[in-house]
Amino acid sequence: MDSGFKNIDSYLKKYDKFIISTHESPDADGLGAEIAFNELLLSLGKKSIIINSDPMPFTVKFIDTENEINIFDEHFTLPDDINEYAQFVLDTNDYDNIGAAYHTLKDRVLDTFIIDHHEGGRDKFDSNFIKVEASSACEIVYDIIEYYGKDITFKSAQAIYTGMVFDTGSFRYPKTSPLTYRIAAHCIEKGANPFKIYEQLYENNSLSSFELRSRILSTMEVLQGGRLIAMKLTPAMLEATGASFAEGEPAINLPLTVRGVVASILIKQDLEGPVKVSMRTKGNHDVAKIAMENGGGGHKNAAGFKSKLSFNKTYPLAINEISKIFDVSE
Repeated sequence: MDSGFKNIDSYLKKYDKFIISTHESPDADGLGAEIAFNELLLSLGKKSIIINSDPMPFTVKFIDTENEINIFDEHFTLPDDINEYAQFVLDTNDYDNIGAAYHTLKDRVLDTFIIDHHEGGRDKFDSNFIKVEASSACEIVYDIIEYYGKDITFKSAQAIYTGMVFDTGSFRYPKTSPLTYRIAAHCIEKGANPFKIYEQLYENNSLSSFELRSRILSTMEVLQGGRLIAMKLTPAMLEATGASFAEGEPAINLPLTVRGVVASILIKQDLEGPVKVSMRTKGNHDVAKIAMENGGGGHKNAAGFKSKLSFNKTYPLAINEISKIFDVSE
């Protein structure tokens, strides 16, 4: 039996109350995994509650059919018995990457358990459920549901399919496997609608997000002989357009649609919070190693890290870091 299943077995036997959280600026994979995993815990007779630090993107709200996802803000009240809860952290192998909630929960929960598929965190493999070859956190959660012999409901099927579509780039990224497609097929059999899900995720953007995307593209800098494109997402852009930070983040993928471009980098900052760097590549260009060297993580072709420097200082540093991939023979 996979050590991940043994680990989660042991964890579930120790505790009965759980908080489920995903990373800050949550995406469809983390959110879908939360919804499906929460349903599993409830079916196992456990008590659980989803608490995230940041709101979910508008384009993903359709999967939260029962309004189960709570946002850790001034309007949210923790359970009175919070000290009796353990915590599951999904889609990130760094506990402190869950955002503002981390500072309140880290000294109050009984224990933490990670379910993730990103590179890095090798020191956590022995005691958690980290499967780097998985296409997504949703794929891992599906396996866990199957392991416990529970049925995949429509709610979980829709959430899992949505997360996998997002994290595989519509089933085209390198970690997409035959298993990924088998899970997708099962989710469709259970009622997940591929057309409606794609429409919600990618054809449901606000006009302000479209304006924000144009401003991000206007910062484009072509480097490395046309192989690398760098862009910026600044707080000023968010204020000018009224768009959310989450609506601007997908712009990182646009340069890779250009012939000859093999790498894209987006230096970004929300109205509040640290400067962040997102990197995307094609082929054998590995940015996960670069991200981990800078305290971040991710996948071979999609990774990122936070910077402790100002935006203006981070920008050249980040470009210098990603440019290292061109020093390695292809």
